[in-house]
Amino acid sequence: MATVNIQNRFARLRALLFGLLVIPVTCWTSSGGVAAESTEAAGAFAAETAAAPRPPSAAEETFTVVTYNVENLFDVDGVAMFNDYVIEDASEPFSYSRRKFQTKLETIAEALKTFNEGSGPEIILFQELEADFTPDSTVTDYEAFLNAHADQSLGEMLGVKWRGVYAGYPSEAWLLKALSDAGLGNYEVVVSPSYGMDSGIAHTNAVFSKFPITRSALHRLDQARDIIEAEIDVQGHPLTVYVNHWKSGASNPDREPIRVGNARVLRRLIDAKLAENPQADIIVAGDLNSHYNHSDLFPDIETGINDVLGSSGVEHFSGNDLYNLWFELPPEARYAEVWQGKRGTLMHMLVTPGLYDDAGVSYVDGSFDKLVLPGLNADAIGRPVRWNFAGETGGGSTDHFPVFARFKVGPFVQVDPLSQGDDAPEEELPLTVATFEGELDLPDGRFLNALSDAELAAYVAQLFTVDAVVERLRPLQIRVGERLWPAYFGDAAIFEPDGLPRYIENHGGRVRLVVQPNFYRGQSQLIIESIHSK
Repeated sequence: MATVNIQNRFARLRALLFGLLVIPVTCWTSSGGVAAESTEAAGAFAAETAAAPRPPSAAEETFTVVTYNVENLFDVDGVAMFNDYVIEDASEPFSYSRRKFQTKLETIAEALKTFNEGSGPEIILFQELEADFTPDSTVTDYEAFLNAHADQSLGEMLGVKWRGVYAGYPSEAWLLKALSDAGLGNYEVVVSPSYGMDSGIAHTNAVFSKFPITRSALHRLDQARDIIEAEIDVQGHPLTVYVNHWKSGASNPDREPIRVGNARVLRRLIDAKLAENPQADIIVAGDLNSHYNHSDLFPDIETGINDVLGSSGVEHFSGNDLYNLWFELPPEARYAEVWQGKRGTLMHMLVTPGLYDDAGVSYVDGSFDKLVLPGLNADAIGRPVRWNFAGETGGGSTDHFPVFARFKVGPFVQVDPLSQGDDAPEEELPLTVATFEGELDLPDGRFLNALSDAELAAYVAQLFTVDAVVERLRPLQIRVGERLWPAYFGDAAIFEPDGLPRYIENHGGRVRLVVQPNFYRGQSQLIIESIHSK
């Protein structure tokens, strides 16, 4: 069955995320700065983590890098560029609230806790943290912030022990607290600043690293978030990361010239770094709002990711210096998003030839993947379950799967044949209930009729089968038992002549459907995913 297949894949994925080396890091950065090391804290950390000494194993020499778009992780200061995140009336069921913010934070921490036997990735490259629009109350000393709130949990701070001064804390500080509460600690932080409400840039990028960050710089982009350039000391070896979030609208070719400009800025940075050292160890990561095969999907325009940046599937670096790790997976497994029923690869991790040589840091061959956690961030057919405002707590996760890879200090070891980059499809591959190739054993959704909206919130984005009567096509309404539901169709093929119109004409509108509960503008509805084959 489909759910079993996904769970088996999840089990294989978890097997990849075995216990890796955790480096004690005791200094914390402010926005773009690096603080000095605290000897006292270093001793405390060593005492806390030191067990019986033993030689390092191969597993301990590897570390994990994750890039993670957390979909509008907005703080709770009431100042937001998006109206959905302005806290005006917490009693309204679809208002953003401190409790919903807690849900978002804890879901992120739960996902990241699946790495390294619960201790979390060594390096996390975040996108879509809210830029801090209340700088007078920002946090600049993250270690002091954590120490000041060590006797309070995240839930207490956002709940019974809430104080007005907490409203000004930026999203990265709250995220750091959530990770710390979950046992994922000792991160240095670099985050780009807000440029004000008039900038039109609501989000920021961030680097969280358990290794020391020795240098960082911010690079402005047109209509996009700053690129964060950070040099990280991995056991005495420099690793440079570039964290990106380019202009949105991957499906809109009219916006591609903006992404081309974004790509040119990044390309100049990489060229300068490689001019200093052609074997520099570089990771380019983040949400490029471009597919790995963007030039195949849009052959008539210049693309930022392929034509300007030079992202390629050629793993032996013949004529290229950026290998896109999406080519590590078979074409059908290459996706971090599903939009309008099509798989997308907006999240990326690209590497340079230096990560394939015999010196410094190297890529662990075959270790790249996306983090799919059924029941937490994925639905029954393996699609991301995006964040929603439903109910008291909100729910879901994010519209992007995090992607990750493992690296190590030492020479590159080839495990799989090197990619030739010749297997990229020229169209986006579908992923819908109707096209899903596995078996689905879905529960009957008749019980949904009896639920209030508050109760229904717990079932948003889950899949059910229902026997329904199509009452109207436009606007779409279906009757399940005695309840009339507004409905939305996720797949346009449902409206083709062989779809719902045939059932209206030949079956009195009676049809068995695969649906998921949802809310639209505060109104409960059912999204029709497929006509169920009995």
